[in-house]
Amino acid sequence: MNMLVQEDDTTDEDQSDESEAENEEDQQQKKKFVSEIIKAIDINELMLYDGNVRKFIVKQAMLKVQDMLKGRIPIRGSYFYLTDDPIAFMEHAAGNAVTGVLKKNQAFMNRKQGMHALFRSPLTIFNEVAKLDFVQVHNRYMRHLDNVIVLNCHDLNLMRLGGADVDGDTALCTSDPTILAAVIDAPTIINEDDKKVADPVPNNINSIVDMELKSLHNLTGRCTNVNSYFQNLALEEGSLQSRVLENACLKFLQGQIIDATKNGRDVEIPYVLDRFAYKMPYFFRFINGGTEKEYQLTTKTPFSQFCVKAEKYIKKTFNEKDGKLDRTILGIESTKQLLQDFSKVSQSKFMEYVDLIEPLYTDYNAEKNRIDYRRKQFNEKKKWERDNDTRKSISAEYAEMKAKFKAKCEAICPYPSILASVAVEIAYYKFGTHSFAWLFIDGLLENLKKNEKVMKKEVHRLNRLTNRIIDDNQITVQEGRASIGDVTFEFNAPDGNYCLIEIMGQYFVWHEVKRESDVEVSNTPALLGGSSTRKPLQSYKLGISTLKKSKEESQSVADEVVGRKFTIQVVDNRFVNIVDSNGEIKCCVPRNQIINQEEKVSLFDYDGAVIEFVKVDEVYKSSFAAVVNIA
Repeated sequence: MNMLVQEDDTTDEDQSDESEAENEEDQQQKKKFVSEIIKAIDINELMLYDGNVRKFIVKQAMLKVQDMLKGRIPIRGSYFYLTDDPIAFMEHAAGNAVTGVLKKNQAFMNRKQGMHALFRSPLTIFNEVAKLDFVQVHNRYMRHLDNVIVLNCHDLNLMRLGGADVDGDTALCTSDPTILAAVIDAPTIINEDDKKVADPVPNNINSIVDMELKSLHNLTGRCTNVNSYFQNLALEEGSLQSRVLENACLKFLQGQIIDATKNGRDVEIPYVLDRFAYKMPYFFRFINGGTEKEYQLTTKTPFSQFCVKAEKYIKKTFNEKDGKLDRTILGIESTKQLLQDFSKVSQSKFMEYVDLIEPLYTDYNAEKNRIDYRRKQFNEKKKWERDNDTRKSISAEYAEMKAKFKAKCEAICPYPSILASVAVEIAYYKFGTHSFAWLFIDGLLENLKKNEKVMKKEVHRLNRLTNRIIDDNQITVQEGRASIGDVTFEFNAPDGNYCLIEIMGQYFVWHEVKRESDVEVSNTPALLGGSSTRKPLQSYKLGISTLKKSKEESQSVADEVVGRKFTIQVVDNRFVNIVDSNGEIKCCVPRNQIINQEEKVSLFDYDGAVIEFVKVDEVYKSSFAAVVNIA
């Protein structure tokens, strides 16, 4: 099982997904998109509620849960380099009696004390977990070591940890009580044939080819999978030790298989073990793909039970249908108006651009759906059937498609802000999608910049507290130093008390600062020429928002306005209100009702116009449908 741990000093870029080999183009596209999202949120935090942004965030949350199905379980712990007792080494080098500083079953690292479990990844058998007592050392040559684990010279823990030879080997170190309680005190498996090599052969082309062919096998992965099969069987039988013979043999073989590429020896998995594992445990389905019938359907083991429950959690929480997210869990608050700026374009010119670009939107969606289908078919294949060339080809198709349609749209409307507003009108309002509008990120950021929130929430990750058990939920900052419990460290923030937030072993605080986002935006000129769309409207059907929370309240507003005349009030080319003679807002026009592309009418051009409510057709919870006359 691969353990996903929170490192003390690693960045997000260091924590890569090893199971899916993303090509460089994939990574660049993802980094670019994440950068765009970060810029948008930094300008205005309400962008957290944007449909496109929330879809990405929800998808990342779902992938975290899916990662757990593959065995990547977050725990409290960190990977550290291993070394042996340097004092013992120097005693040996000087020809003195070797005692070292540490005793049997002891280890040292400056910032750790008490019992900890150590193991390497992948962990193939319970014999390879070391349980050591971390002690304080005052030796002047060792006491400064706070980022490397020093092991004693009086036991076999280096051999227990997969035969570590401290040439850059790392191990996961954790004090998680659940893991400590589960450690089994078992003998260390030692490979007495380690470092032995095959008999010499002539140095010619045939021997070189034979050596290369031997290195092409996938016996290491197969051996690990067969071992997992027997460990899973042991858990079904109620005791991890019930299959210790099979597990020990396979662990021994795995070491030999790994060394075979270096020493040239022939190794194979015995048929009597290999034949049993023709069906892998149920949880392998989330690693290799395929259908349930291709795996063991029994779910008696803890991890298989976890996978079944996690599957149900994903379907219930994320409402996954045919691989797509139900949009009802996405948008909480509308951000469409933040992404448009009508102060730079007349409504008639805007509608003209909408008519010209909408066909390109249709073509874009058709081409995108074709590539989406090809990617879906690719992802449904088993892991070993997904070739990297096809993956690269699909990524390249996406990139080429986006570049092509972006260029076509810019040829029609070379003004970033206006083009972004047009794309939002088509994608967000008319069709309820998002990705097309985000092709024009420069214009979106320019429009968003106009609605910037200068009071920002600055979030800080406190690396000094990572993976510590903190009882207090408040941190105090005074004169550039933060303190919580017995821990103090430098921290650049205004003096005060801050609420401490923990997420998977990492701690964060936030505070408000006043600043503008450092984002370069285009400077689109205004295109305000063109005729107004304003004209008399008779028996015009219009949806009205009451801003109420019940049908009864909305009915009351409808009864109050029907048969009466009011005035249209346009606010900042973003909102259209209906006000009485005293300027009091009675109701408003929803954004999706303001621009009528078919009728070539935009109520943004009707500021000060008189609106008469002829009749009300139907009343809903927070709106009603009306027939109006507008002069």
